[in-house]
This record gives sequence, C-alpha cells and structure tokens, in this order.
Amino acid sequence: MVTNPQVFKAYDLRGVYGVDFDEELAYRLGLAFVAFRLDELKKTDIKLVVASDMRLSSPKLKEALIKGMVEGGATVIDIGLASTPTFYFAVAHYNYDGGIQVSASHNPKDWNGFKIVRERALPVGGDTGLDILKAKVLSGEVAPAINHGGVIKQEGVVVDQVAHDLQFVDLTKIKPLKVAIDTANGMGAHYLEELFKHLPCELVKMNWELDGTFPAHEADPFKKENVIDLGKKVVEVKADLGITTDGDADRIFFVAETGEPVEAGVTRAILAKIFLAEKPGAKIAYDIRPGRITRDIIVANGGVPIVTRVGHS
Repeated sequence: MVTNPQVFKAYDLRGVYGVDFDEELAYRLGLAFVAFRLDELKKTDIKLVVASDMRLSSPKLKEALIKGMVEGGATVIDIGLASTPTFYFAVAHYNYDGGIQVSASHNPKDWNGFKIVRERALPVGGDTGLDILKAKVLSGEVAPAINHGGVIKQEGVVVDQVAHDLQFVDLTKIKPLKVAIDTANGMGAHYLEELFKHLPCELVKMNWELDGTFPAHEADPFKKENVIDLGKKVVEVKADLGITTDGDADRIFFVAETGEPVEAGVTRAILAKIFLAEKPGAKIAYDIRPGRITRDIIVANGGVPIVTRVGHS
C-alpha cells in the first residue's frame, strides 16, 4: 500500500495519486468508514453514498472504495459522477447514513482524495472522526464483515437537487441575462446544465466537457490566472455576468460585466445582506480569507459574525 500519512488533512484526504496513496488506501478507507459508522449509529446495516468527480484516477479509486464498503457490510448508493454539493444533497435529501466523495476539489490533475460525511452531510473532520479513521486505515486492523453488502445505482440526483433548490427562488424576478460560465472541464457543468434549463438566461458555455486532464487551465478560480479567459469572454460576448467553478464545484466565483473578477469578500458581503434581510439578527459563519469586509457587513446589517476554520468541517 502506498500511503503517506500526510494525505489525512484537517477535513478530508488529499494527495498525489500513485505517490501519496493508491487503491489499497481507498479500499481500507471503505472498510474503516463502515465500521466507524456502524459503531456510531449502533446499527447492523447502513446505506452510504459514493460519488466521484471526473479525474482520471477517480474510477479506480471509487471502485476500490466501494469494494471496501461492500465487504464491510454496507449497502452502497452509487450516484455516479457528481459535484460535491450534489453528493452532499444526496446524503441529506434521501436520509442516507453518510458517504464519501472521491475528489481533490481544486487541486491539480495528478491529485485526488476523499470527502467524508455523516448523515445529513455532516462533515467528518480531524477532531470529529477523521483521526479515528486514520488510525484504522494505517493499522489495517479492520477486517471484512461476515455478511457483505451490495450496490444500488441511483440516477437523477442532480434533477432532484435543482428542483429542490428552485423552491427557494422566484423565477419571475430573474432578468433575461446573458451569462458566460467556465466550469474548467469540472463537475460544475453537471449541475449548471440542469439549473439553466429553468432560468430565463442565455448561457455561454466554456470548457464544458468533463475532462480530468483540465486541458484549458487548472480548476482553481482562487488563482486569478484561471479566470482571465472568462473575463475576456464576458467582454467579447457582452455578457451580463461571468461564473466559474472549481473541479468539484463547491467553490463559485463571479466576474462582472467589465470582465473583472468580483472579489470573494464582496460576493460574501452581498450574500450576507440577502440572508440578513430574510432572517434579521441571524448568525453567519465565515472564514477570514477575503478580509474584514464580511464581518463589517454582517455587523452593519444586524447579524452576528462567527469566525470558522477554512473547509467544510
């Protein structure tokens, strides 16, 4: 087994595939996670969701992960290729017992990893179970169960997700915008394709085909060089707005009609004002990366700011 202990991060597993970890780690993780959840839930049978992004190593890792889960005694709900938000939705919406997403998020093409959640997509992080899983995986102490589980393939999750999301939107208030979107050949296209079927917008697609080699550029919109092409496209086609997502589509960034990126802090400030108009006095959690503007806007609009660590957990 190729295993660099450093692949266990604060809130997920990530590293270079074939250098830091391989399929054996995926298999052991599957076994360990089933044992971990069975113990937590005090149940004899559980249903766990598995999904993956489009990275070249994802199919093999997913296959090994599922093998471990099945031999651990779980019923695996395989939802196929999915963004991380779609994966979270599947776990929570259908009331499954947890799950693992095979993805390295915004990292380069040679990377891969795993995001792990409990029921309702509650995250498993360093101090909420990931350390326990690390010990089980590295020791190899978890053995297959006497009674193996099985695999159920579930399709159409993203359709249910978009239908759910649109319950919170008044479509009549959305203007007929022209929107340029660069999904960087990542999983954002999966969700946005379905979403924009229902919006009165003209969609200009960029790097829409799923491709784990990321031929256009890295799927990391935090790096400004990865947003340059979108900015040019927005100006070229006279779009009202530009949108870009990272590899597993749990990060979204915006570009103004001028082609200039909208600072993440400004986006979060706008969202905070919207949320506080809907729920006055609400607590809003944020991390400190985009600067003080988020906190100031939350306070100015009557909210309670709560600093959190970076990451889902």
